Amino acid sequence: MNRHAVSCAVLAAIAVLSGCAGSPDLTDGAAARLQADVRTVTQSSQDGDIPGARAALDTLTRHVTSARADGDISTGRSSQIKASIDLISADLATAEQQDRTLAATQRAAAARAAATKAAVQAAAAKAAADAAQNRDGGRSKHHKGPKNG
Repeated sequence: MNRHAVSCAVLAAIAVLSGCAGSPDLTDGAAARLQADVRTVTQSSQDGDIPGARAALDTLTRHVTSARADGDISTGRSSQIKASIDLISADLATAEQQDRTLAATQRAAAARAAATKAAVQAAAAKAAADAAQNRDGGRSKHHKGPKNG
């Protein structure tokens, strides 16, 4: 997943939270806490730290749930934020899958490179052995010298 897409989803969540302070459906304290959580999700996703972004998103979810239970956020605003969280979560899941695919591709490429290197080394060793045998006039290691007869 393109980090830009994750960041765009996070920005959508910020838009839902923007101007929250002092609004009747969200207390100032809850707004500040949720905005800090969104900034953490944003920074982690921009840094490419998908596990960190996922953890920060989980924290945001807990804070929204807690604020709703405490009456610090309205049902409507809570629903809006949770919908944004769901979108971000889906984007993070896609980013995680792409990271796993990239890692698997890199491992496969490394394995191919190692196999190619081993094949080249084996071919070089065989060529060296063949050259040494040709220099010895085709005598094998077990040949003890000319026959007397």
